[in-house]
Amino acid sequence: MMLRTDADHLPTSIRDELLHVTTILFETFEETTKGRCSEHFRAGRILTLILHGPHAEKDWAEVAPGEAFRLLAIVNYSRLARSERDWRLVRDRLRRAWEHGEIAHPVRLSVENLERMNGALIEGNPYFVTIAEQGIALYHMEGLRLQEPRRLPARERAIRGVAEFIRWHKRGTDFLAGAAFYRKRGDAPMAALMLHQACEHFYLSVLRSISLHAPRTHALDELREAAEALDPHLCSAWPRDSRFERRAFGCIRRAYVEARYGRTYRISGEELAWAFARVEILAERAACAVADHQASLAASLPEPMLPPPAEPTNTISLFRPAHRANMLQRTWRIVRRAAPSRSRWNPLIPARHFWRSNGFKRWIDHLPLAMVGMCLFMAGAEATLWRMKSAQAVRSKPADLSAVLDFDVRADTVLGAVMDVAQRAGYRVKANDDIWAVRWTGAYRAKATTFDALADILYGSGLCPAIREGVITVRYCDKSRPPIVATVEYQAEPDGSVRLSVPR
Repeated sequence: MMLRTDADHLPTSIRDELLHVTTILFETFEETTKGRCSEHFRAGRILTLILHGPHAEKDWAEVAPGEAFRLLAIVNYSRLARSERDWRLVRDRLRRAWEHGEIAHPVRLSVENLERMNGALIEGNPYFVTIAEQGIALYHMEGLRLQEPRRLPARERAIRGVAEFIRWHKRGTDFLAGAAFYRKRGDAPMAALMLHQACEHFYLSVLRSISLHAPRTHALDELREAAEALDPHLCSAWPRDSRFERRAFGCIRRAYVEARYGRTYRISGEELAWAFARVEILAERAACAVADHQASLAASLPEPMLPPPAEPTNTISLFRPAHRANMLQRTWRIVRRAAPSRSRWNPLIPARHFWRSNGFKRWIDHLPLAMVGMCLFMAGAEATLWRMKSAQAVRSKPADLSAVLDFDVRADTVLGAVMDVAQRAGYRVKANDDIWAVRWTGAYRAKATTFDALADILYGSGLCPAIREGVITVRYCDKSRPPIVATVEYQAEPDGSVRLSVPR
């Protein structure tokens, strides 16, 4: 799908400010990755920058003054998206620009890689689906297309939301009990730290149960802002009218770092008592917000096709299933059915007579034959499983990008290695013929996704892979040079062989 690019509903000053924010972000990102030798830094690119949130979803008259810009940067490497230390430098640069008056609105930046973004759209995550449908692309690399989003059914969304709420709200309640314990002992810093954790988990219970997503941060102000955007009733949990209220919230917000590592952290008993009461109120408001959301989802569900029965139904009690026999007992029953004894067992005869009987000796004589038959059966089953795995090596449909495959690649050139990965994963290959002169000698043996396997093979060769719509495209990492693409296709024949064709 293609993202929106229109921002006509925003004033000219806001559009100019967004352009300045985009310039600062790209300049800082280039300074951060300059001179880095790792592949995800050397060939890392920001594929698209999306504006989402109130500025993209609402009219300008409905946006609150001072509302933060919410930006989502999509990059081409998962390791680049996980590099929190480097993106912290970008966020600090944007924060300083806001504090020094260079820009008039704060910026909330989140980073995801393209593979995870497409996976979330296919899965139907409502947070990413809303961004893809209502977000505005401030920058978009040419030729980049996102997957078509899937609408998550209301029933499945409600079930997942309840599971997330139970998980995070229970942890928040446990942290609140820990805060009460340390407060009773007179350890104010530890009580403030536990209150920070409880407050963080209560906000996460709201975010993850309603949008099935939450930012990876411990900053309470950002979590509070995101949760209050989903339910405005949460604003009353932390009032911020007086200086005392703002100072008490600041003490809890700073406790995550300063209460653990700092020696000068202080919080008064009055501030701790007030914050403890507000976190208790936050727990109740969070539960109410999730209950209202679940009620709205239940109202959108269709009515049942059959009405409930008018007459009371009788409950049938089922007996408990019998305990399963172990493998030895089941083997003994199979042997008895295959070769039943000519005479029935008489329980009145002493057991020692059975070990001396001819029936037991005949069973002992047939035991080696039964073991040989079982070995042949196991060998046949193993051969069948091996043929099934071999048949799955050539796929008729491309594999899921997040699927972990077992690659065993041996080749002399980059073309041979990439074609081997493409054949195992079920993709076609697009690339310039000139770049295949790069040699790659050796073996690759790993369990990885298709993209990670290609990235490892192409590491250090100056080439970049991209997977889109069943096609693997390999080109030079220098995006300023347009690639001249030739197509190398393969097709699976009925006899199991693979035919390669290079169109002229």
